[in-house]
Amino acid sequence: MTERKAAYNSTYKKLAVQWLNEALRFVSSLVLVDSFVLRNPPERKARKR
Repeated sequence: MTERKAAYNSTYKKLAVQWLNEALRFVSSLVLVDSFVLRNPPERKARKR
């Protein structure tokens, strides 16, 4: 019987993928919010009633 050991950097790879996923999600949410703000600028004056 041979024992199989995980590669010494397997946890680092998992953490790198997880970090990259979180970073991409954060950036995409910022772009979404930014485009929403640019499409709907706040009104400078109150509306006429």
